[in-house]
Amino acid sequence: MTGMDLCDAIAAVVSELWPERIIYRDFCPVDHQRPSSYLYVSDSAMEPANLCMVEWTVEARLELFCATDEYDLSSTEALRRDQEQVLLAFAAPSLKVGDRWVTLAAQGDGMDMGSAFVNFSATWFDERPGYTDPEETAPLMERYEVIKEISAGIPGNQNER
Repeated sequence: MTGMDLCDAIAAVVSELWPERIIYRDFCPVDHQRPSSYLYVSDSAMEPANLCMVEWTVEARLELFCATDEYDLSSTEALRRDQEQVLLAFAAPSLKVGDRWVTLAAQGDGMDMGSAFVNFSATWFDERPGYTDPEETAPLMERYEVIKEISAGIPGNQNER
């Protein structure tokens, strides 16, 4: 699982809230549609945890844009409502990402002129990329032979003098 997989799962939840709204992912154009949102990974790190595991830490940011009026102004009330709807949508203790469940924290991060922000953070452990278990790659023992030598001096030994 990667940070992009996490972002895809976040985008799926947001798109369930507002199926008619565009979620910009690659970049947000200057003349973007409103209402819409912009979701991107703001920070991602993979740290070794042990020989075969790594710890992922990913932070993502969702910028929400509400509709504007005839003077091209956004309603701060509408932005707050949208921000709260996103926070409530992520109130569950974990998020399904593929076939896994990840603990995800969502936090409202204030507003700017015409937009509001929600920050997401998650940490999980995963198998180290490229790691193979030595026991899985070791050749299997298909045939073997046991050689038993009998030492002199052992009672009952036929080779005893």
